[in-house]
Amino acid sequence: MHVLDAHKNIIQTSDVIDYLYRRVLAEPAIAQVAADLTPDPQSWGSSGLHFSARHPSSGAPMLLKLNVPADQLWWTKQLAQTQPTLLPHVYAAGELANEGLGWVLWERIAGGLHPGWHGREFDMLLDAGVSFQIATRNLAQLAEAAGVLHTLQVSDLAERLEQGINRAAPGPARQVLRRLSADWAWVSDTCETEVCHGDLHMANALCRDTPPHGRALLIDFHPTRMPWACESAKPEILNADPARAGCRGLVVKQAALRVRRGLAVPSSAELERLQAIVLGWWAIQLWASIGPDPDPTWRAPQIWQAENAAYIAAAAAA
Repeated sequence: MHVLDAHKNIIQTSDVIDYLYRRVLAEPAIAQVAADLTPDPQSWGSSGLHFSARHPSSGAPMLLKLNVPADQLWWTKQLAQTQPTLLPHVYAAGELANEGLGWVLWERIAGGLHPGWHGREFDMLLDAGVSFQIATRNLAQLAEAAGVLHTLQVSDLAERLEQGINRAAPGPARQVLRRLSADWAWVSDTCETEVCHGDLHMANALCRDTPPHGRALLIDFHPTRMPWACESAKPEILNADPARAGCRGLVVKQAALRVRRGLAVPSSAELERLQAIVLGWWAIQLWASIGPDPDPTWRAPQIWQAENAAYIAAAAAA
């Protein structure tokens, strides 16, 4: 049976779900550690299929994710062994026999990061990102050998900026693209390269406790070697809103967290320019994916458009 579509997402029809449910129940590595498995399709994470479960002895709630990409599976296993405080508890992980679909059986955590924490959620997310950068330094060589470490290339960035421009990104986006080679060289010289999470945003972080207590736990890794300032640009662009506390200046905020850990950061003047440039890049890239009319239940389109125009103008002027 074909279970994946052309984009390698699970085809979530009743026939496919029922077929994969039977395959999951027959997987010994899952059956040994999970009870009461039940299909639990989620509105988010459409590439995978989720199942609810409970721990057979403690009764603790669990979540099985099926169709975990090979690179994400490798990093999840490695971090669960070497840096378990960075992520939710991993009970088991592997590949579904004869299907080649990766799976992870997680501790189920109900809480995510949200605006009700008045900006504290951004501090938690950025701190987890810095912790990830530090933790992955010892894994980078192994990951390269395994072929599961991505590197941000200026050519890939140029392609994404062109896509954003083709979707009519607001402001002087083409000027940002024309300056890309020179700006990339300056950013690369100014900002230390790290192995970053690669997809750091609110939907990829969970929390067991309510702030100010607790810490963010990261999921859905896409580790990418890139200037560290690029990491904090994505969550700012996705959340920038005049009404939201703490959503601004995330590159500078992450720099302060790096200083506390003894990591290198640029000078104050360089940091401001660095922030403006990378935020402009990510505004255009995310416009390429989302376009001018986001789901209004997520972002008001007029705010999304105005915020991106301002970020792109600032990058062109930096």
